Amino acid sequence: MIPENIMLGNKTSIKLLLVLFEDPFHEFNELELVTRAKTGKGSASTAISELVNNKFLIQKKRGNAKMLSLNFGNKNVFLLKNLFDKNKLNLLSNSKLVSLILFTENIKDKSALVVVFGSTVAGTSTEESDIDILLGSEDTIIIKNKIQDERRKIEELFGERFNLHSYTIDELKVKANSDAFIQNALLKGVLLHGYDLCLELFTSFKETKNLERLLFFKERINSSLRNYLKGDYKAAKEILKTTHEQIIFYLLSEKGIGYSSKKDANDAIKKLPENIIIRKISKASLREGIKLSEKFILTLLKDRLII
Repeated sequence: MIPENIMLGNKTSIKLLLVLFEDPFHEFNELELVTRAKTGKGSASTAISELVNNKFLIQKKRGNAKMLSLNFGNKNVFLLKNLFDKNKLNLLSNSKLVSLILFTENIKDKSALVVVFGSTVAGTSTEESDIDILLGSEDTIIIKNKIQDERRKIEELFGERFNLHSYTIDELKVKANSDAFIQNALLKGVLLHGYDLCLELFTSFKETKNLERLLFFKERINSSLRNYLKGDYKAAKEILKTTHEQIIFYLLSEKGIGYSSKKDANDAIKKLPENIIIRKISKASLREGIKLSEKFILTLLKDRLII
């Protein structure tokens, strides 16, 4: 049960939580959180203490500053997220909302997870925008074909276009703590089906240190190089491409810049100084791109180790 003092009657707690859900992996300085929530310091201090005591937030000390972040291990945090997310669905056009509901209803028996994310729920979509959907299902041809059949029916009926990001259930469980794209879809998206699986993924999120993620990127670049040296250029290119996407998501999250899709992330990164080297890498040959990527990650590591 959610404690009564945290429930929807406490406007200050709601304001604080909404800011945290907008940037779920960010560790907020207390003053930063209060400022972004646009609430009074006194009421915010009381609300923060209640949220920490009830394990909605994790509090750490960094010098004299209090650092606050969401506690993904608390099932009530997930419950509140879903309550808040219902408002996002109410803002959709009738065509998008009805097509989503019908599509979800028609594939419930074929899928374990359906999450709508991206511009559709971020409030930035247009009538022409695709609807991004994260899917989790069994890895069988029959299931995949049935889902595609339902997709075509709904698209033709309502004139909407679904962009399906499909994973097996095992893939989602393995990648939940390492794939920034999946994390972003789960944390910023709206759950339509698969509460139990989504809860399992949500509560499995671990606090990911910056250095750990950078070391993970370094390992993936090493893997790309190994494949390149073996002559498997296709695998090397795919690994490097995926790693670059993850690096972009990482840089944006580190700076507290929100994004609702891969396209949004690619647009947002253009405003950062790191985009210069990212563009250079994208235009380089595969071998040179691997070399530049390794140098880039080492620079990021050095900058964060030497303060």
